[in-house]
Amino acid sequence: MALAEAVLATLILIATFGLLIARQVRGAINCYAAQSILLGGLAIAMFAGSRLPHLLALGLLTIGIKGIAIPAVVRFQVRGSTYQRREIAYYVGFPTALLLGAGLSLVGLVAASRLPFHPYLLSEPVLGLAIAVILLGLFTTMARRDAVLQLAGLLAAENGVLLVGLVVSPELGLLIEFALVLDVVIGVAVMGFLIARMHETVASTDTSELTRLRG
Repeated sequence: MALAEAVLATLILIATFGLLIARQVRGAINCYAAQSILLGGLAIAMFAGSRLPHLLALGLLTIGIKGIAIPAVVRFQVRGSTYQRREIAYYVGFPTALLLGAGLSLVGLVAASRLPFHPYLLSEPVLGLAIAVILLGLFTTMARRDAVLQLAGLLAAENGVLLVGLVVSPELGLLIEFALVLDVVIGVAVMGFLIARMHETVASTDTSELTRLRG
């Protein structure tokens, strides 16, 4: 079971890299959905090994809300040309972003090895992957110019926070998830509305276009 959990954590990191290099809003949303479903699957795998019932509830909640509901809301808000449009401008270029992403992943693994961590249900390398997911999510938010992709980066980083919680204190996982999900749902609703209004105003979700609104 430990191998399955390590594989799932690695796939979560790969999905985060997919989000970092996604060129379309559709691809970014799909990568976030995949990351969330994998995270829910990891919680369910932990339940299978520990028989802690809240981990099963956490896994199902994560898959239902983060893997299905939130992506559906974002798709609805950015339906049409924006959903299919390819992003052609970055704050950080593609090769540089990929290289920096690899560096951030290494930082996460090194940081985990230096923390006073005592494994319970998940091992130290999973903690390193969780920290890497947070860093990659935040970096995605800074590296992209499209508001939808920036939102996806924040959501991915939030998944990384939950993964850290599962590693450090799985007993509190459900409590942490409820608190984070409430914030995420409210945040997605507000951001979705703002993104839709932005698209109506400047016919784009590229945040650099907001400079056109200066009086």
